[in-house]
Order: sequence, then C-alpha cells, then structure tokens
Amino acid sequence: MTDTNSVALLGRAPTGYCRYGDPVDGAQMSVERRRHIVLRILMSVALLLLLCAADFPDFAKPGPPPGQIELAQGWSLVSARDVKADGAALSRPDYKAAGWHAIPRMPATVLQTLQEDGTYPNLYYGTNLLDKVPQDLYKQDWWYRTTFTAPAGHTTYMLDFPGINYRAEIWLNGHLVAGNTQIVGMHTSHEIDVSRWVNQGEANTLAVKITPERALQDVNGVELADSWYDWINWNYLGYQGPGKNPTNGNSFVPDRNAGIWKPVYLKVSGAVVLGPSTVNSELPLPRTDSARLTVYSSLRNSSGAQVRGVLRATITRPGKPDIQIEQPITLAAGEQRDVSLSPDKFAQLTVQNPDLWWPYTLGRPDLYDLQLEFRQFDRPTDTSHLRFGIRSVEQYRDQDEQFPELGKGGSFYLKVNGKDFLVRGAAYTPDLLYATDPNRDAAILGYVKDLGLNMIRLEGKFPGDHIAEMADEMGIPLMYGWMCCNQWEKWSQWDNEDYRVAQDSLRSQIEGLRSHPSVFVWANGSDGKAPDDVLAKYNRILSELHWQNAAVDTVSSLAIDDDGERDWDGIQMAGPYSWRPPSYWFSGRYAAARGSTAEQGDNEQIPPFASLKKFIPPDKLWPINDAWYFHAGSNPKNAALTSIRLAVDRRYGPSNSAEEFARKAQVAHYEATRAQFEAFAAGGRDNHKMTIYWMLNSHWPSFFGHLFDYYLRPGGAYFGAKNGLRPLSVVFDSYATGNHSNANITVVNQTPRDQTGLTVRVRTYDLQGKLRDDRSAGNVNVSPGGVAQAMTLPRLARDSSVVFVRAQLLDRSGKVVSENVYWQSQQLDDVGDPGNDAAFELKQASWADMTGLNRMTPVPLDVTASTSPNAGDNRVTIRLHNPSQRIAFFERAELTSTADGDEILPIEYSDNYVTVFPGETVELQGQPWSGVPANWVRVTGYNTPPVVVSVNGQSTAAKLTVAVAPISSSFPR
Repeated sequence: MTDTNSVALLGRAPTGYCRYGDPVDGAQMSVERRRHIVLRILMSVALLLLLCAADFPDFAKPGPPPGQIELAQGWSLVSARDVKADGAALSRPDYKAAGWHAIPRMPATVLQTLQEDGTYPNLYYGTNLLDKVPQDLYKQDWWYRTTFTAPAGHTTYMLDFPGINYRAEIWLNGHLVAGNTQIVGMHTSHEIDVSRWVNQGEANTLAVKITPERALQDVNGVELADSWYDWINWNYLGYQGPGKNPTNGNSFVPDRNAGIWKPVYLKVSGAVVLGPSTVNSELPLPRTDSARLTVYSSLRNSSGAQVRGVLRATITRPGKPDIQIEQPITLAAGEQRDVSLSPDKFAQLTVQNPDLWWPYTLGRPDLYDLQLEFRQFDRPTDTSHLRFGIRSVEQYRDQDEQFPELGKGGSFYLKVNGKDFLVRGAAYTPDLLYATDPNRDAAILGYVKDLGLNMIRLEGKFPGDHIAEMADEMGIPLMYGWMCCNQWEKWSQWDNEDYRVAQDSLRSQIEGLRSHPSVFVWANGSDGKAPDDVLAKYNRILSELHWQNAAVDTVSSLAIDDDGERDWDGIQMAGPYSWRPPSYWFSGRYAAARGSTAEQGDNEQIPPFASLKKFIPPDKLWPINDAWYFHAGSNPKNAALTSIRLAVDRRYGPSNSAEEFARKAQVAHYEATRAQFEAFAAGGRDNHKMTIYWMLNSHWPSFFGHLFDYYLRPGGAYFGAKNGLRPLSVVFDSYATGNHSNANITVVNQTPRDQTGLTVRVRTYDLQGKLRDDRSAGNVNVSPGGVAQAMTLPRLARDSSVVFVRAQLLDRSGKVVSENVYWQSQQLDDVGDPGNDAAFELKQASWADMTGLNRMTPVPLDVTASTSPNAGDNRVTIRLHNPSQRIAFFERAELTSTADGDEILPIEYSDNYVTVFPGETVELQGQPWSGVPANWVRVTGYNTPPVVVSVNGQSTAAKLTVAVAPISSSFPR
C-alpha cells in the first residue's frame, strides 16, 4: 500500500520541488500488473525520498530557526609571551586561563583592555600614554579566548569577525579553522564556516591569536591597517627609530590598536546561507511620485547536495501596503550565487507615492524594512533584515571653473531626490583606543543635529554599524573613504598581499554600507589618487556591488596626472588648518570659502578650562609646555600651538594663566568658526557646494581640531558653529571686501521654503554700552538655498576701539527669528599676500586689537532658572538679566547637579556664550541628555563675576572651584 502520508507531504511541496507524477487508475489493471506497479511505486517512493533528502538535507530533521548570537561576554586576553601553550591547547575547555586579563565586554582592543583592568590606568592623563606603557606592545602577539554554547540542531555554523587588527589565527575546540594569511586586514570582514568543528548544544572554546600591524612605512613596507597620521603628535607617539620620516611620521599608540575591535558573532542557519543584501531605488526625477526598487543579495549552499527553495522578500512600512515576492531558486552543492529581484519581473517593486528618505534639514528620513528569507518546505533556512530608504543621490561637477589652477572641471556637488544639497559637515573620529560606546556616539550625532551640520565625514577608522544605523534614523548623511597619507596612499610600498587586502577591504566596507540611506559618498582616496590599476579594481568592486551613491577617487587637488596636470574630482583641501580671523573667510582674496572642500578648520583648538585641567596635570598647566604639545597634532606649527597662541596674544592680549588663556581662546574660536560657516553660506550656491569642518569631535583629550572636546563639552567653536549654521540667519562680513569701509549684511536661507517679508535690523554699540547707530532694511525676500544682501554698514563709532554689531532678522510679525552679535575692532586684521597664506601657519600682516574687551566695566547679572512643569521634561529655562547700562559680554551658562560640580554632559543649549545688552534679558534653554538632575546653573562671562543659581531658587554671586568629575558613558539620547 502506498505511504499516503509521504505522498501528501511531498504533494504540498512548492512547484519546482521533488514531486510524484500523475496518479494511476488501478481498476483497469490486472492483479499481477497492479502488484508490479505497486512495487515500482514503492521503489519510486523510496528513491524520491532519498532524492528529496539529498535536495533538502535539513528536511528529515527540522531544526530551530536561524539566528545570530553576539559573543560579547566571557572573553580574556593575554600576551603570547606569557603562555607556552599553542592554539590547540588554548582552544580546549580544560585549559585554565589563570592570570589572563578579563575583558568586561567585547569588542576591545589590547590597550583598551589593559587600561580598563588597571594594568595601565588613566592613559589619557598627562603623558601617561608615553611614560606608563611599554611602547613595544605591537611587537607581541596576543591571545583572545572565550567559551560559548552553540545551539543544537542547525546545519551551518559561521563565525563572523567584521573587525580584526591586523592578522589572526582562529582556533576552535582544538582545531585551526583559519590561518593568519587568510585572516588579514583591519577593514576586512571574515566569515568562517565552523560547522564541522562546533559542539552543538555544548560548550565551545574559541581562541584567537592576534598579530598586530608591524610594518613601518618608508622603513620596511606597509600593512593596510589604519593610521592616526597627524591626529596625534608623532614627535612622541609612534616609531622613533632609524629611517623615520620627519614630515610624514609613523604615529600610533603602543599596541597599534591591535585586537578584535568590532563585535564577534556566531551565525546559525540551515544549509542555505544569505549573504549581504541591499535595496536600490530609482526615482523618475524630477518627479518623486513612484519608485522602482531592486533587491540584491547572495546565497550560498553550504551542503554537499543540490538544494531547491524559495527566496522570499517582504518589504514593510507602517501605513503602507506590504510587498511580498518569491523567487524559486536551485543551488548546486557548494554553490554561491548573487541574486536580484527587480521591478521588471515583479511589478510589486514599483512603489507608488513612496515615503522618501531625506536629510533631516530637508524633510523626514523615512525608512522601510526588508525581510529576506530562503525557505524550504515553508520554513526559513536563513533570514536577514535591513532598513533602507527610498532616495536618490546624484553627483555633478558645476560649470564655473573657479579654480583653474586645480585642473579641468568645476566643483563637485550633490543632489538629493532631485534637489540641490549644500553640504556643511564635519569629520568624525572614534576613540584613540577604538573603545566602542554606542551611547557616546549617539550623543555625538545628537550634537551634529543640534549644531545644524548635515554631513559627517569618516576618513578611515570606520566604527561599527551603529553609526550608520543611527544616522539612518536621524537623517544625517555620511561620507566614507580611505585614510590619507600613510599605508592606504603608499602604493609604491604595497606588496601582493596589500593589493589583495585593499580589494577585500573595499568589498567588505561597501557590502556593509551600501544599504544605508545615510551613506551618500565613498572616496577611494583622500589626499592622493591611487594608480590607475588600483582605481580600476576599486571601481569595478563598486559596480559589482551595485553602489548607487556618489563616489570619487580623491578629495584633494594634490594628484598630478601623467601630463603633469592637476587631477582632481572637484573637491579640494587646501586648508587652512590653523586659526584665521573672520574677515579671511569673507575676503575673495584667499578663495577660502569657495567651491567644495573636504576639510578646513583649526588644528589648534583649546578646550574650555574645565576640560583642560582634566588631562593636563596641575604643575603643567602654565606656562604652555611639552605636556600640552603631547596632546597636540604633528605638524610643526600645530604641535606647538603656534597659531592660536599668536592669535590670542596679539588680538586679546597676553595671558597670565591657563584659565585666562582658555577663556580668551573660546572667544577667538567662536568668532573664527562662526565666520567659516557663515561665509560658505553667504557666498551663495554659485560659489559654494560643500565644506567639511576639520574636525567634529576628539579621539582623546586633545588640541587637535574639534567642535566639542573629548569630554563632550561644547566650547566657543561649538556655539560659533551653531550660530553660523542656523538655517535662517543674518550675517556681517567684518568689512572684508573692497576698501574695507563698508560691511555687507546678508540674509541666508538654508530652509526648504521661501522666506518673504523679512526685516533686517542692525545696531552698533560702543564698549561703554552706548547705542551709536540703529538702521533697518525691510521687505527682504530669500528663496530656498539662497542669499540676499540686505544692506551695507559703514565704519561707525571710530572713537571706540571695539564695537558690537548686533544684527537681527525679523519676520512679518516683527518677531526676531535670528540674531548674531559680532565684536569688531577698528583696527582690521590683514592676513597679507595670498601667496604667503600657509595652511598650517597663521601669518598676519596686521592684527585687530580686541584688548579693549579686557577693560570693560564689570557687570553683575541677575540669573534665574526654572524647570518645566511637565512631567518627564528636564529642560531648564535660564534667564540672564542685565540691570546695568553696560554690556555683559560672552556669557556662558552651565547646568550642574551640585553647586560646585562639573557641567552635566552631554547637554543641549539653545544658545550660549551670549551677549546681554543694557537693561535686557536673554533667555536660554538647557537640557541634559543623561539622567543626572540639573539642580544648579553657573554663569560666567568675559566681564561678569561668576554667578551660581539654584534651579527654581535664588541667585548667589560666588567664586567657585569646579570639582573634577568623571563623565558618564551612558547617554540615552
């Protein structure tokens, strides 16, 4: 008798699977013939069952659903010098790892672990990183070890290492599963099939032997890890031996960031494994009322038999109809195949009226979800999920060749969903030891939006997926690319392994980045441009992986082609990398705020004093000395803080303490950074397409360029940038043009809407607080992304060495929608001949005299602070009232938890470093992003005594010493 259960079960198989033929009518047959046929049927059933079992190796034994397990706990670390056992012994459960360094949570680099367990504590303080740590940690191999339980019942077990620096041996349960010629490259992802060695449902022991990057560029070759280049001071940190290049040093921390620096995963599945996936979108621009979606993925059959199944894709978004499509697929034994699901075959992939992903400055960053499954007999063997956005990113070169000396072609620019996109960004850095803290990065991205920046550049040192995932959610565009100057641009020193690692690294990065709607740009090079053969391979990989975003081969104008001509892609990085006065940015003589630039800023940023004393020992605070230089950049001028010291001393007067110097430096950073961003916007789109500030944040307590310091404390540069980046603003150009007798007052509109019926009001005050001029211009109209010159302002109050220019923008109702206060010296800054303008050094011919600010009459402020009555609202309203007839200049409010405590960080203020005019009140909003309660407000100013206020209490004038407190690493933003 036929096995009807088997027949029925097999009969439910989808089309294309193993099936029976048509049924047979037995009534027409003789008994003998029936027996013969039944025997044949039974034999066929047996054969078909065997064939189906071969087609579906999981079928006979249904397993648990596929999944991914992060191996984050239970790890330990030891130097290979301190153990005699080999990998086979270390990767067995009976090995006793006594004396190893416990790792609280992975990922963690070697030196990060040794700092956290107290072996080398407090490495960022003073010169501890040099004095307290052996500088040869990178010359040792290091063992990482953990145990884990692998869930039972799966066919395929994969170990996934997305970040190992630099090479490794992988051992599991006594077996070498991957060698150190296979596992190479800091930016290469490695997936290892360990199915044959895993102990299902039992303990497994994993040991990873790390060999750090050892090659020294210009000495004995390179290895393609990453570099801190001049971001740390190579005069102290890094290679100091024979053959060192003094102008392009090998800067690194003692372990060269060796270790497992990204999470480790165990992936479990059936026989068919899904690879990296993405969704490309095509819009019928300029219309955006429909979108064509194409899903790309890859499949690998890890079994030794043919497998048939269905690839199912489900696309969802709340409020939109679900889209589900299925594609039958047959994979040969061991086959790996790229697959695509296109609207040409599946009409459902043409989406009507899609919700688009926009940068947050232009709209909502709407996201869709894609669930991919490979299914056999209506159950998944593997699944993957990603979030994607429907949007278009296009790159262009304009027709205005403003920089003929840089080569042919105009400046690079972007369009998003068919709209021009003016880039105003800054450059991100991870922690110096690559410590991973998603909460800290969430705070950094929160600052990006608070500032009004609309792009982050990542030059090498790529963090984990969490940055791109958060940027997707927050609508913050990203620009990725290889690091400049060192390994990645020393092509003449590459060997065959380096060429292979370069391609594997690019493939790994693009596979991880391509699905993120926030990722707008990939740069194959930074300061240099790779040789043609390297670029050909890079660009082929971009094409193979269906890269649908902008891509450039270099972001500088330094490359020279075979004909001796400049070879650029419309982006330049001529600097400067040191402080410049506001007028420099508005003057057309230096072409500083024009075109598209990948990096400009000040590599000599002085943090506020509250941060400065956290990392400079008390006996090294003043005068400026080697303890400061140790935390500076590498360029000879940046390393000695030459330009900022000169600017502060010459313009604001010499200082007598670190506290005074830091206070004056905040004023200088504020005015320069505001002007840099203002000038790019005020120049109009014809003159400006992109600017990236160098840099956004700090990799350690440092004077290297940043808008906020390592402790997440916003200083003068931060609030200068925040005002310079306001989408609707009024700008004063510091008498930078013509004969310097009139200043231009310009209205900038970076909103997506027309702004009409605006009024500009400009008042000029002298140092005594007396109003010397008041003028207005009405009926100002500005289109989206446009500018409008509202008026010119002559030189006024010439008897006052410094004047305050107060520029306000009012809407139709008379409400102030933007305000900027400028301090202007009667003696103007002159940076001199453009031919002498050095990127890393300030060379002024004459200096503004701001020393009159030091002689301003002291002004005591009345300060009150109150909390919101709404439950769960931790915002504090701070009111600064000036009861005098004088000006209170550069007032800084700080929220604290105790009267003498440090500022609560991270934190968002509506504004800060404000000027309060006679008889007026300035209202600020402050909101901590942590759970620390804001009980007190401290206010300090350039010419006001410190005031400490109890929130919802009374004001008390006081001179306080601020206690140094550690910053929480938990930022629920």
